[in-house]
Amino acid sequence: MFLQRLSEYIEANAPMSNLPELLSLHHSNPLGLHPIAIPILLLVLAVAMHATIYRINYKDNRKLYPLLYILVGLAIVSTYYYCFSDDLPLFEDWDLHRKEISVGWFCQKNIVGLGWSLLGELLLTYVVYFFMTALMQLVAQMSDKMGMAENQWVEWQYVVFVILLGASIAGVVDMFAPIAGVWIMLVYQTLVLLMAIAKTVVDIVRTHNPGRCVAVALCFFVGIEAVTMLAIECIEGNIYIFIPVVFIFATVSVHYKKKQDR
Repeated sequence: MFLQRLSEYIEANAPMSNLPELLSLHHSNPLGLHPIAIPILLLVLAVAMHATIYRINYKDNRKLYPLLYILVGLAIVSTYYYCFSDDLPLFEDWDLHRKEISVGWFCQKNIVGLGWSLLGELLLTYVVYFFMTALMQLVAQMSDKMGMAENQWVEWQYVVFVILLGASIAGVVDMFAPIAGVWIMLVYQTLVLLMAIAKTVVDIVRTHNPGRCVAVALCFFVGIEAVTMLAIECIEGNIYIFIPVVFIFATVSVHYKKKQDR
């Protein structure tokens, strides 16, 4: 019965394959921010995360971890606020014959032109890459503090792979078959949730520290969903370059140094 109602809703509304459109939980931009304000803020945060990660990994400045937590936290909050705002530019959805909110409007050549859309795509790719890198760096650090070995906390990267693969397929399919794109999103999001739960249970058994294991899982899931929303916009903005974009995301690696390396 639930699946039937869900199917009827999807066929009637054909929401985009991004989380805000699927949930329809938009807000009215209570802070009154210009649409370009938060994307610029995210770019600034990405540059700061890039610099902080570099100093941690290559200058061995571990005192900067609190700053990295703050930067990632600000990026997560900013992303959710931006993506769920209903005060964003609109684009014409030819499948639904109506205008829809465009989270990645600065990557849409029909809105800003080809040149600006390509620049927006490149900058958003940079933001997503270092957002994801910083998130995984923090997950590694939190896991290491619980005494996990590298081959244990690196298991979160398997979940990242499923997310990127699912988001890529959903984002591309949505361009041609919106309803199919939504179903793909539902399937991979369900799989990701199950993988995150399974990973958390296994970590609890390993460490006997349920509080911290749940905290790591929540940090990862809330953060990676924010990254996913932005990643889908990278793919949808200029579909013909989605393969190199996905390749860049797939190269995300964590250069975390374990405690015994100090």
